[in-house]
Amino acid sequence: MSATILILGGGPTGLRAAAEVASAGSRAVVLEQLPVLGGKRAAMLTGPDAPDPELVSVTDNPAVSWHTQSQLVALTGEAGHFTATVTEQPRYVTADCTRCNHCVPVCPQVVPNEYDAGLTYRKAIHSPLPKTLPDIYSIDIDSCLNGPPNYLPCERCTEACDDDAIHFDMPVPPPRDIEVASVIVATGFAGSSEEEGRVLAEFGYGTHPDIVSGREMQRLLEDPGPSGGFAVKPSDESYPDAVVLVLTAPTADTLWVAQNHVRRLAAQQVESLAVLVLSADSEDPALASLRDAAAECAAPLYFGGWIAAQALEEGGLEVAFAALPGGTTQRLDAELVALYTEVRPDPATAALAALLGVEQDTRGYLAPTRPGIYLAGGASGTVGIEAGFEEAATVVQSALQHVTARKEQDEEATPPRVPQLRREDLEQLLHALLELGRSSAR
Repeated sequence: MSATILILGGGPTGLRAAAEVASAGSRAVVLEQLPVLGGKRAAMLTGPDAPDPELVSVTDNPAVSWHTQSQLVALTGEAGHFTATVTEQPRYVTADCTRCNHCVPVCPQVVPNEYDAGLTYRKAIHSPLPKTLPDIYSIDIDSCLNGPPNYLPCERCTEACDDDAIHFDMPVPPPRDIEVASVIVATGFAGSSEEEGRVLAEFGYGTHPDIVSGREMQRLLEDPGPSGGFAVKPSDESYPDAVVLVLTAPTADTLWVAQNHVRRLAAQQVESLAVLVLSADSEDPALASLRDAAAECAAPLYFGGWIAAQALEEGGLEVAFAALPGGTTQRLDAELVALYTEVRPDPATAALAALLGVEQDTRGYLAPTRPGIYLAGGASGTVGIEAGFEEAATVVQSALQHVTARKEQDEEATPPRVPQLRREDLEQLLHALLELGRSSAR
């Protein structure tokens, strides 16, 4: 097979799809918008929580080409014969970077670290994790003083770099076209904890640093992470004795995340752990996995009609709720509260749908309405690493059908090869025929 499959998104699901494509004997091109592979879940590719260490090895596979800070800007043609137009932004740091870190302390620009769900801060020149793919630094030119429209210039990082690896004169490569047979979209979920915070504000989010979002709790529990894979109180980085998990929207995604967090917190030996669900239906079959996790970890499971988390004047936190059934007000003491809301599509999904020529479903996720376009993981609303892997394996098989069809069409369109004889070959053939004629005459 010679045709290529384009994969949008270099997170765990996208890399799994690339591995499946390569193992089938075809070629994969992976585009990741962020500076490192793994997307916002980049920590999962290099830490002990990595879902599959073999995902990293796919980057060394000659059948897989991957490009960070790259995105699709146009897609024309049809299944089997797409032309994808791709742009790539310079990272302003070359492969000569040795991660000496001399540049970071001198950089004056400090911004929230999106890889830590905003729990920590980073500089304009940065590496989001202790180890990344590619394993070199990158410059966020939108935050850098050397980027337009600033042009102060700063140049502190350039002066501090002993490897001469920082070059602000790197040109922006021109858009390039790639011929692909099909496209797999594995772009993940919404990446903004700020958006999640706005939804959770009515439940007390933003009123105290130890009232965190589910996304922030996820990052705390990841290793490598800002707290080494343990839940800590952001206010003072101490370990909490009492944690309350609040599901403001008990959907399939929040239930999947919360039950995993219950087990992780129990393994951390949190002294008091409770789970509160904003729901009147305590017998909902969809809650079975959460009930099992809570029972397994001896965490009380409550159901409430309204919920409010707040800080107490004497210190600590309190979660008040209307207990169901009955509606009486109950209160839970806590030192750390995590508020979970439903996972939402990335705000850029509408623009991506228009670019790909597909529709969106009722939840706002992409819908596979154009032949040759396939969805995996967060792009389709599928929650969970393992579920994303399974979906990736399935859609790759469908995507490969267009590779096979294209190969067959190309073979049919290729005219039979007519042997080209040289003059000396013709003379030798004529001489042989003459000799054969003389022999027959004798």
